[in-house]
Amino acid sequence: AVESANAMSTELAFDVNNAHIVLIDDVLFTGRTVRAALNELFDFGRPAQVSLMVLADRGERELPISADFAAQVVDLPHSQILVLEQDANSHFHFQIEERLN
Repeated sequence: AVESANAMSTELAFDVNNAHIVLIDDVLFTGRTVRAALNELFDFGRPAQVSLMVLADRGERELPISADFAAQVVDLPHSQILVLEQDANSHFHFQIEERLN
């Protein structure tokens, strides 16, 4: 297990070394979340390959990160965010909300 700044530990049930890893995220925006996941992953070893799959890619990257697979590309104003929600029938959908800051 690896301790993070928040004192939360991460445990993986598999060996990262030489593995083919697929990271999955709901929305790819700035790339900071993916970078944090990669940093954590590399604390456990060196994978042979890491692919990124996202439900929505909304562009405007701050880091040079791109998705290998994206269900859709979404163009939204910077003032809006995409929120993945689950309804009473266990179906997932995106809601567009106004950014608070």
